[in-house]
Amino acid sequence: MRTRDLETIRALPCFDGLDQDQLGVVTAGALLQRFPRETVLFEQGERPDFLHVLVEGSVMLYGSTTDGRETVIEILTPVDSFLLAAALTDTPYLMSAKVLEPSQILMVPARALREQLALQPKLALSMLASLAVQFRRMVRQVKDLKLRTSTQRLAAFLLHMADPPVDGATFELPTNKQVLASRLGMTPENLSRAFAALGEQDIHIKGRTVTVGSIERLRNYCHPDTLIDDVERDLRVVLD
Repeated sequence: MRTRDLETIRALPCFDGLDQDQLGVVTAGALLQRFPRETVLFEQGERPDFLHVLVEGSVMLYGSTTDGRETVIEILTPVDSFLLAAALTDTPYLMSAKVLEPSQILMVPARALREQLALQPKLALSMLASLAVQFRRMVRQVKDLKLRTSTQRLAAFLLHMADPPVDGATFELPTNKQVLASRLGMTPENLSRAFAALGEQDIHIKGRTVTVGSIERLRNYCHPDTLIDDVERDLRVVLD
């Protein structure tokens, strides 16, 4: 790999703490590639040849049933590895992955990665921390789905998107409304009704542009909870 690519990879949380030689061994045979929008990286049921790490862009993880129904499980943004459990255990993917916008993805050969885990304790600890991030993120998502109404889920999502969280904050939805509805566990029709209901909370939408008139009203409606809404990316395995 090129030197500048190795420097990009060195900054990724899943390779935290590795020195130059260790990183070189882990990434031997790895590919840092760019993919166009709509590329299907893999499909559920396939066995993993690589660990995928999203460096730039965005990726959608989704599941489907044998009768053709689909749902969005997660929308990933950098920097994040995905389906790490499948790569580490050599078991079939439980989800498919599709590129939502032009993306740069690191692909590390899964078999070589598993071999190095047995030889490099620092790498094993970093991978454990990455698994912990993904597990906790999924638990937060389940709590969001089960403890909030669909309109509250949308409100919490919009509150997270309002950065900085000030009155009059304006931002673009990161995906089209059909993908967003599926990610929030809703139909497109329910999403439209939820946006209409949030109009009473001073939320305005035109196309994919959202304006939050009152952050305080939005907070009071969705009741933000750090044990549901926080985002964890830099967990470490604690040894002391």
